[in-house]
Amino acid sequence: MILVTGANGQLGTQTIDFLLKKKSPTKIAGLVRSESKGADLKDKGIEIRIGDYADYDSMISALQGVNTLLLISSSTLDGRVQQHQNVIEAAKEVGVNHILYTSIVKADQKLSPLSSDHAETENLLKESGITYTIYRHTFYMEFLPLFLGNAFETGEWAFPSDGKAINLALRSEMAEVLAYGLTEADNHKNKTYEITSGTTYTLTEITHLLNEVAGRNISYRDISVTDFRNALQKIGLSEEQIAMSLMTATTFANGALEFTSDDMKELLGRKPTGLDEFIKELI
Repeated sequence: MILVTGANGQLGTQTIDFLLKKKSPTKIAGLVRSESKGADLKDKGIEIRIGDYADYDSMISALQGVNTLLLISSSTLDGRVQQHQNVIEAAKEVGVNHILYTSIVKADQKLSPLSSDHAETENLLKESGITYTIYRHTFYMEFLPLFLGNAFETGEWAFPSDGKAINLALRSEMAEVLAYGLTEADNHKNKTYEITSGTTYTLTEITHLLNEVAGRNISYRDISVTDFRNALQKIGLSEEQIAMSLMTATTFANGALEFTSDDMKELLGRKPTGLDEFIKELI
């Protein structure tokens, strides 16, 4: 049995949809926090398991009979390492054979505020003795409109990058890679993959792409993380929204995404979708 955690989230849902092209729904289960959140999975013939990373006993129950587990990293940042540790220890206790984990690119270099939790989880996974595959994801290409904010309305895009380039990749293609890994787990034992598209772009270059495709004249201004924080406070965002935005900004400015790898291309068996292609579809 394959268990996909976060099964009602975007990445989990897309991974299951790719899995269904290769596996019978009777071989797939999805972890959700409540029966109501699993309604769409039931419609697809997927068994739902109820569990919460923060509740060790619920994970023991949810992991019964599971051979291969996709541990999608928690979206809750508070206590995230402990949540992941609960899942890993529960998996070890019930005899899960293989865990796939979604990390962040170059997690061990800790260039992003998000890296430390992932690096700690990677270490916990390796120390558990369970066979693992680590997929270090760059940021989702689908998030580009969020990064842009109201640039199309104002004609101005101000975002921290310190001149660093970034790499973005399609979440849907990441899900496809994960589905391949789940169905061919024996071919990926104890491997770590850096999941990126093929090209990095500075935010200035991204602005040029947007202008070229959309026929607009948006200007980009590289600002400091501190100035970015002040601007977000001025427009009245909540502290939670500001904190998440600052993590993204710091990740960009630290050069955490200024990196490419051929791993995704090799795992997909084709060239990943480029940002230039995505922008054409977006516009």
